[in-house]
Amino acid sequence: MIFYANALSSYSAKVRIVLAVKGIAVEELAPPGGYRSADYRAVVPMGTLPAIRIGDWVLSESEAINEYLEERYPDPAMMPADLQLRARVRFLCRFHDLYLEPRVRALFPLVKSAQRDPSEVDALRAALLQRIDQLASWVQPQPWLLTPQISLADCGPLVNLWLAVELMQACGQPINLPPVLRRWLDMAADDAAVAKALDPWRAATRNWIAA
Repeated sequence: MIFYANALSSYSAKVRIVLAVKGIAVEELAPPGGYRSADYRAVVPMGTLPAIRIGDWVLSESEAINEYLEERYPDPAMMPADLQLRARVRFLCRFHDLYLEPRVRALFPLVKSAQRDPSEVDALRAALLQRIDQLASWVQPQPWLLTPQISLADCGPLVNLWLAVELMQACGQPINLPPVLRRWLDMAADDAAVAKALDPWRAATRNWIAA
């Protein structure tokens, strides 16, 4: 399996968690010709990261990849057996991708102080905190967000809640996560698979912010 990714891609980091938890061996490659290049689109038509390739078969979009990996490599399971709880996991995955992550991504251009409009940071901070508070009200850590073992619902927030804290700090308006999410992040930091998946991405992200 070829895994197209790069060090700074938060969606690539999300998939790396599943790869690490399940112990799936992949060959990680940078997109040929660069992100969104014609060469890369010739392989991955969407031109986005991450993507996987097995022979001539290609799949992009992190959530589709994670669900495929869960079904192809079911042990250890990252989806609960209970149908209603499985639906809640899927809901949190969609909530992350459609409502939480875009609020975090909107902060990227504001890291440069020369491009920072304080009123824009204020507005984005309020919108981001609204989504974080919603997430905190829906989770029931046991100790993972919804389940005793890590599930697909944990993967996106493990990336983007940490990233939100780092970016808001860089933009001069630090945020405090709700205690339920802070405790969950602290617990996850001690998990070997999560550390293996995210430590290189966190280092690359901090270097990018510093630069």
